[in-house]
Amino acid sequence: MKKLIYLCVMVAGASFAQKNSVNISTAEYDQLKKSGQLNAGTVYQFSDLVAPNPSKPNPSTQKNALCGCMLTLDNTYTLAMAPNDDGSSSYIQLPFSFDFYGTQYDSVIINNNGNISFLAPYFEFTANPFPDPSYNMIAPFWGDVDTRSANGGNVWYKVTNDALIVIWDHVGYFDMNDNLTNTFQLVISNGQDTIIHGNNNISFCYGDMQWTTGDASSGVGGFGGFATTVGVNIGNGVDFFQVGQFDAPGTGFDGPYGLADQVDFLDDQEVYFDVAGMNAANIPPLVINSNICDTIDVYTGDTLHKSMNLAQFTLSLMTPEYGQVLSYDISSDAPTGFSYTESVGNDDYIALECSFDAQGLQEGMYHIFVNASDNGLPAENVSISIPVRVHQGQAAGIQTQTIAGLQVYPNPSNGAITLTAHEELQRISLISMSGNVVLERTLNGFETEINRIAPGSYLLRAVDRNDAVQTLRFEVLP
Repeated sequence: MKKLIYLCVMVAGASFAQKNSVNISTAEYDQLKKSGQLNAGTVYQFSDLVAPNPSKPNPSTQKNALCGCMLTLDNTYTLAMAPNDDGSSSYIQLPFSFDFYGTQYDSVIINNNGNISFLAPYFEFTANPFPDPSYNMIAPFWGDVDTRSANGGNVWYKVTNDALIVIWDHVGYFDMNDNLTNTFQLVISNGQDTIIHGNNNISFCYGDMQWTTGDASSGVGGFGGFATTVGVNIGNGVDFFQVGQFDAPGTGFDGPYGLADQVDFLDDQEVYFDVAGMNAANIPPLVINSNICDTIDVYTGDTLHKSMNLAQFTLSLMTPEYGQVLSYDISSDAPTGFSYTESVGNDDYIALECSFDAQGLQEGMYHIFVNASDNGLPAENVSISIPVRVHQGQAAGIQTQTIAGLQVYPNPSNGAITLTAHEELQRISLISMSGNVVLERTLNGFETEINRIAPGSYLLRAVDRNDAVQTLRFEVLP
């Protein structure tokens, strides 16, 4: 069976190479696309496109994801395809065998529109919900990506001995719009690469997600129309699941198969799972977290602000397969410090608003224990332990220069700031003047950006690699 699959891939690859090629202007192409007259069997070559320089961003100025799942885009990556709309790469050989619901693949196609495929390239720019018998794909974000404009981003990839990494870096949307861009990443592996947690073989990772829908999919200004799809689909109507569909800005989310959701829910998230062989008969529930990393750091006795003692975060529990019911339990070995409320409680999706208050606790390591189960056949469960490290805090005066070169600019801002320092930063906390921790981020660099901050006054507390602490105050204008 494995040899047969490889033969099919080779035939599909030959068919792909022999597609009819047509030279066309960008305006002519865009008109055909908007009127639904593109030919799926044609490769369109833009006769008047001045391709932007496909340069990688400076790693020192890249936005860092909360938990570091976004890998650094450096010179080890290769451009998957020239700037284009609805294009695909050639077949990329893998030095490992990728197991997709029991079928082994040793080559892959990267499609510009936010997905990879194994049997054929896909130019389809308007996403469908899963299951869909027409597509064999893994889709971290199936939407109408357009990289033809000067700031429309690019798609990059890297192959290692055990994994394929694909990064859609600051990509725009059709029709050559780059006022909003998305950054997201896909990793597939043989299950042995430590890039993906726990011997899983697929990871979706998200940076700043700003749009959902292209102009030819009934979108207006990047939103509305036909929703983008996130998930996996082997094409047999049985083996599939969704993480969700997205068509609007904001953080609202009601589950994988409910109404279309809001794309900012994905910001800085990682979703990882295993679709290898019998392990894929029923995918265990997914645990998706926001504002936490491998270890949560909190302080007891910090006199600067009460909120320095407090870590707040959301845990999202999801059963990605249709029709299943989710159950869970959550606890901590610091019962006086941990609390939670259930903000969403649907059959297939539960959101828990969690809080860990270190005030009055002794220094040391504590844990939050999460167990989630589904009622599939066979039933599956997942258990995780989130470490919480409690430090003895020290008073940290605002504007006391303990971290060399630390500054936030612009200040005041209109909702986006850049934080820089001469020392390598380890973590930051953004705190509103009402005492709420708005954001916590683990860093590994000298600079980071924070976008879309609501108007108001904030404290920004930074900790460098030497554990020096400094707090700055800044304003966001209405």
